[in-house]
Amino acid sequence: MKGDFEQAINNNEITAYLKGEGEYFTPEEGNMGYHNEIINFNRMIAYLREKENPYQLLVKYFRLYLSSLKEDPLDAWSLFNNIGCYYYLRKKNRFFLTENEDLMDELTAEEKKKIGVLCRYLRDNFDKVPDSAQMFPIEKQMKIEIKYGCPYNLLTF
Repeated sequence: MKGDFEQAINNNEITAYLKGEGEYFTPEEGNMGYHNEIINFNRMIAYLREKENPYQLLVKYFRLYLSSLKEDPLDAWSLFNNIGCYYYLRKKNRFFLTENEDLMDELTAEEKKKIGVLCRYLRDNFDKVPDSAQMFPIEKQMKIEIKYGCPYNLLTF
């Protein structure tokens, strides 16, 4: 399959995969023109579940992805959505994800701080995200993420 997670690993393109760049772009259902993170995240988790220590690999790859992000509307939007994907799948106990483990607990204080910076940046610059006018306001989306099981206020990291 073109643009799969194994290819991303082999080509050192994990960040491009999670951002949905190039051949890793998966159109949103209804073809609204933006990337559908949940499809790529599902594919990544499905691949990882077949490996030894899948949760540790998830943490490793998420850290790599996080380290590449900068204060940019698309980077912040990508991060917010990928965190939402994680909590959604964890709440549903999909693959190997359970509520007994929390990706955020695995991160350093500096990595959490970066998440907070990017989520605050997203809140303050949501109008710069393509098609944001057609989306729920960011505050509502943040409440939905909490409903999916994110125990943290990402704005306070």
